[in-house]
Amino acid sequence: MGNSGAIVRADRMKKVYLRNPSSSKHRPVKVGPRFAGGAAGDIHRLPEIPGQVLKLYKTASDRDLYAPKLEAMLERPPKLSSSKSQDKNFQQLAWPISIAETGKRKFLGFTMPEIDFDRSVSLERMLQKRIRQVSGLPDFYGYRFLAAYNLAVSVAALHKNGHYIIDLKPVNCRLQPNKMLISILDCDGFSVNGRRGKRFHANQFTPEYIAPEAFQKKPDELGEKQDLFALAVIIFRLLNNGLHPFQARLPKGVNGGTIQEMINADYYAYGLKKSSKCSAARQSVHESFPDNLRKMFDQAFERTTRPKAAKWRDVLKEYADPSSGKLIRCKMNPEVHAYFDNDKGCGWCVLEGANQQPTRTKPKPRKKRAASPLPPSKAISLASLSRMQGRIPLIFTILAAVFLAGISLQAPMSLTPEKSLPPPSPRDKPSMHDDMPAIPSEKISEMNGLGFVTSNANLHSGAGVNFSVILTLPQGTEVQIRGKVEGRNWYLIKLTSKSDQKNINLKGYVDGKLLAHLK
Repeated sequence: MGNSGAIVRADRMKKVYLRNPSSSKHRPVKVGPRFAGGAAGDIHRLPEIPGQVLKLYKTASDRDLYAPKLEAMLERPPKLSSSKSQDKNFQQLAWPISIAETGKRKFLGFTMPEIDFDRSVSLERMLQKRIRQVSGLPDFYGYRFLAAYNLAVSVAALHKNGHYIIDLKPVNCRLQPNKMLISILDCDGFSVNGRRGKRFHANQFTPEYIAPEAFQKKPDELGEKQDLFALAVIIFRLLNNGLHPFQARLPKGVNGGTIQEMINADYYAYGLKKSSKCSAARQSVHESFPDNLRKMFDQAFERTTRPKAAKWRDVLKEYADPSSGKLIRCKMNPEVHAYFDNDKGCGWCVLEGANQQPTRTKPKPRKKRAASPLPPSKAISLASLSRMQGRIPLIFTILAAVFLAGISLQAPMSLTPEKSLPPPSPRDKPSMHDDMPAIPSEKISEMNGLGFVTSNANLHSGAGVNFSVILTLPQGTEVQIRGKVEGRNWYLIKLTSKSDQKNINLKGYVDGKLLAHLK
């Protein structure tokens, strides 16, 4: 027990021994460079095994915790279906392949398929139009059905084997844009069904995807019902403009709190029967959905007996398959819009028509401000968002006047929480390059890892909210973690998205509370 916290110096390890589940023999392999990691472990290349990577747990306590779970995962891998069009190198799950040990057979970690981050993006980027445009993702509505279907396929296969994800969320899913294929990450965090009824529980879940009946429970108490709630939330967001099903308009004076608090309070506004407590967001197209989909969403969000993943798979397949004729391309905008029923018409045309109606009560602005390519934080309520967007041009005008008057602002206002800051205008973004120096007064501990922002996060020019905002990173944005400010929870990061060439070399600082390290 005395060495339970001992750290494996993986950076000094030159080889490990790999053992397959069907054999007691193990063979040595060279350990390549570390390229990602998190609190529990580091991920290394395997130069002798292309297409696989190695995860090494850092402490003896984690190795003791995960060793039996990994053995169970190797004994009971899920049976995944594949299509004829699927790339042979595509991996639906980062499921373990072999056990990594020392020469004396002490458990160290495991190997798994390498998920191609260069050819994939976070599923979060597929949810909203503005993020799809920035990321260069296809905007046709049918592709979102295909992504939803492929996600349901993987979840259904896991459930058939008795495995549950528990922490199912878009940032844990990688999307291959050319075919809308989905890879699910962090499989060692799943709730795993072992032999003879032995359950190896999950230990993490994420607000906004936690079922209302599960919020007062621990992740290790949850199972299939939690997955079915989170799956329905992701599908709803894919099909409905990125809106969360509990993102609703509330009566004047009512503060619903966070989205998770709205889930717990049953603020679901998108049912066939209208809610007496809240109303749907104006951006929603849910009323154009076919009745079978609406009934499934109602069952998922109004009851605990939710549609199974296999049911979602079968229903979504009909809409994802162009030959079924169930999703009709809109003649007005066939490259983007599609609808379900000629009687209901195209919900997207109705929405855009409403958005384009001229306003008689407000004067037309003399000059329209350039739109930010990044979405506002989802933590802001829809009603307050509309009011804030109306005030942004006035705010910029006032700031410009102050600057021209030569007034020195000695103490910039600090807004909390961090993610409530509005995205800056692209014209105000400073030009920053890869060799941007660190702030001289800060000491930076060098790092070389990968991560993503867990919610909309501002990228600052220095380590603190008082430094200028370079731009706002949407939830799920992947980044390179280049260093940590010593003694403070701020990180120096570099953008990695190859789809946004203007920003690919940007570096800046992000609050550590909004940053997740990839394991």
